[in-house]
Amino acid sequence: MLKFAIGLGALAWALVPPSVLAHAGHAHHAAEEAASGHHAPARTFPPADSVAAPAGLTVSDCWIRALPNRLPAAAYFRMRNSGDQEAVLVGAEAPGFRKVMLHGHDEAGGMARMVHVNEVKLAPGEAFAFAPRGHHVMLEQAEVDLEVGTLRPITLWFEGPKALTVQCEVKAPGTMK
Repeated sequence: MLKFAIGLGALAWALVPPSVLAHAGHAHHAAEEAASGHHAPARTFPPADSVAAPAGLTVSDCWIRALPNRLPAAAYFRMRNSGDQEAVLVGAEAPGFRKVMLHGHDEAGGMARMVHVNEVKLAPGEAFAFAPRGHHVMLEQAEVDLEVGTLRPITLWFEGPKALTVQCEVKAPGTMK
């Protein structure tokens, strides 16, 4: 019976695409990245209900790719700025995660890697997608299990400070959109 269970576990991991596993190894490099200045210090924000939402900014199609065993997860969404002022995303918060960061994606020498970003600027009239193999909100140090099919809130923080809380659908590990 133990061999069968081990075999099923190995099969489950074999079915997870390599691009998904790239997130799983992220925590392993945290100390190295902190020492090299890869990550900025954690920002603190006031209570989200005490600030206004950024004028003219909408967020849609938010979802979280869940990984097993509380491994780091990633959130993706689309932003559109129909306002008349630039919107600058500077951070995010998610209940149930002690570490939440904005990340981009960089390729060098044929190797892809995640990179911390301090902000994402969105000019009036522009749209921007946080998508697999691109920008994402990294959700680390989970205190909760993510259940596929449920909704989880994420608060996006903008300069001002301004905040917008969105509900994100939790999707399976192999999901790419």
